[in-house]
Amino acid sequence: MPNVVIYPEGKTISLKPGENLLEGLRSANIDVFAPCAGKGWCGKCAVIVEAADPEALSTPTPEEIALLGQKKNAHNWRLACQVEVRENAVIRIPVESRQRRWIKEKTLFISEFQTEPVIRLCQVVLPARDMHNAMGWLDQVVETVESVAGIQPLAWSQDVKETLLLSNSSEWARATFTLLGEQEVVHVQPGFCDHSYGVAIDIGTTTLAVYLCDLVEGRILASGSALNPQVTYGADIISRIAYAQTDLERRKHLQKILIKELNSLIGRLAHQTNIRTEDIIEVVLVGNSVMHHLVLGLDPSGLGRIPFNPMVRTALDLPAVEIGLKLAPTARLHVLPLKAGYIGADAVAAVLGSGLETIEGNALLMDMGTNGEIILKHGRRLFCTSVPLGPVFEGAQITHGMRADIGAVEHVRYDPRRGNFQVTWIGQDNGSKGHGSVKAKGFCGSAVIEIVAEALAAGLIRPDGRIVNSDVPCVTRADSGERALEIVSASDTYNGLPLLFTQKDVRAVQLAKGASSVGIRLLLEYAGLEKRDLARIFLGGIFGTMISPLHALALGILPPVDPQRIRAVGNVAGAGACMALLNRSLRQRAVTLVEQMEYVPLPQDQEFQDYFIEALQFSTSEEARHVLGWD
Repeated sequence: MPNVVIYPEGKTISLKPGENLLEGLRSANIDVFAPCAGKGWCGKCAVIVEAADPEALSTPTPEEIALLGQKKNAHNWRLACQVEVRENAVIRIPVESRQRRWIKEKTLFISEFQTEPVIRLCQVVLPARDMHNAMGWLDQVVETVESVAGIQPLAWSQDVKETLLLSNSSEWARATFTLLGEQEVVHVQPGFCDHSYGVAIDIGTTTLAVYLCDLVEGRILASGSALNPQVTYGADIISRIAYAQTDLERRKHLQKILIKELNSLIGRLAHQTNIRTEDIIEVVLVGNSVMHHLVLGLDPSGLGRIPFNPMVRTALDLPAVEIGLKLAPTARLHVLPLKAGYIGADAVAAVLGSGLETIEGNALLMDMGTNGEIILKHGRRLFCTSVPLGPVFEGAQITHGMRADIGAVEHVRYDPRRGNFQVTWIGQDNGSKGHGSVKAKGFCGSAVIEIVAEALAAGLIRPDGRIVNSDVPCVTRADSGERALEIVSASDTYNGLPLLFTQKDVRAVQLAKGASSVGIRLLLEYAGLEKRDLARIFLGGIFGTMISPLHALALGILPPVDPQRIRAVGNVAGAGACMALLNRSLRQRAVTLVEQMEYVPLPQDQEFQDYFIEALQFSTSEEARHVLGWD
């Protein structure tokens, strides 16, 4: 009985003399990609023969030679589905022939995804059509597909059967069927196709993010973001709950406008990549608990009152069309589970996307969006809580706040010699004031933090948050009469009016800082840790991507640790959604993560209120100067 050594696994399998190599690999559960089900049509199951006697393997077939081409034939490449094994051999399966493969993706901070597709493609030559016996012909198609797939019986979507019955052009001589979970035929396309598509959706209170993925190759093909249209009905989740709970029609409206924006965003990504939305067959969706309820059309009122119970916590699988997504008729929607009222599917996805549970030592993950989730990893335990940050870190609730878009001030430095602020903004024309250059419009989240930290270090803001009464040129008053700091002069703005940062804006940052500090302190005390025990701090979300860790440390938003321990990890919730889309095992892992995570609710007692009041204090001017390196 011939033995075949498989690399890089280093595994040896025993086959019967003359047994097909692909079948032997499959029987041994060794990963190899063969979308044509071993019929020799696709050329995807290529392997490299590293050692074998001349008679150990069957000779290459003409079809095999044609598919592999001269270069691969010259380097001992073979198609596993075309090889009969007669004697011992050593082969290597390259990464491009893997169904589960590790790939690099630049659009997200996470560098690697491991794929394990939830679907399988089955390429079939359709039997000759009998125009007088359509149902008999359809029965032949079913038998052919089940034979090629090696699964009997298969469940069949009615949409697939109807598509086949309506197909009558020559392009339907061959077809590619999509099998979901090795159980059901859910999609069919004319011709032989090597790709299948899905989308990962991260619904934030302020921002929507969508990733269009190739389910077979495990690649993100395109990504895009858009403003959540529900912001019109409130920038924070409490406002959304208040609007939705008063009237069923209002709740339906919030769902409708959200789904419309998602369909539009998916359509744009599909157009960019020349993909039909009708060929998108799988969706994974994450979001905080309120967004989760609103996109599914569920009543969020229970999340607006103690004990903040969601209507559903478990993972969900349902037809995507049920919520109005315009994809393939049989597209499936998977929604990751929730942990608690304000620890939503996005927090679970963030743990997946950040790899938090695999980090050595104590680590803190902070996703500082409108609803701030904080997760502490200590040993094998995961402690989590949620704090109401509001949208201040995304530029909202600030007088001149805006998203990180053209004209948004993103970096700010105080010039003590001139007594004013030096700024840079997105789209700035290298300081040119010439015709057509972009001028400043407002402050995004990173600028908000830097303004307060720089002003604190300069002594323009006291630790209690009050703007000082000073004769420094940048200290002024707003039209409302409140004290303010002039950050951008009128000559550099789009409307000829100075951009001010008001006392009210400082208070908004103070409240968010207080909530964040209390959440971190609560988790550390619950785990019996000190701030100095943190080996790593991960900052997720849009704000985490753009923030200056030094300025966050200077304000006291982050625990006082070495800045080298702080790392931005991008949209880890979106990354986790992509991972769950591309890897079916990680969907189950998300369920076990929810069981592993320990929710620590914010207490409502007087001690907590004392903590919060204490946490409202910023660092001293001297501490801020030291952190920023002004000493």
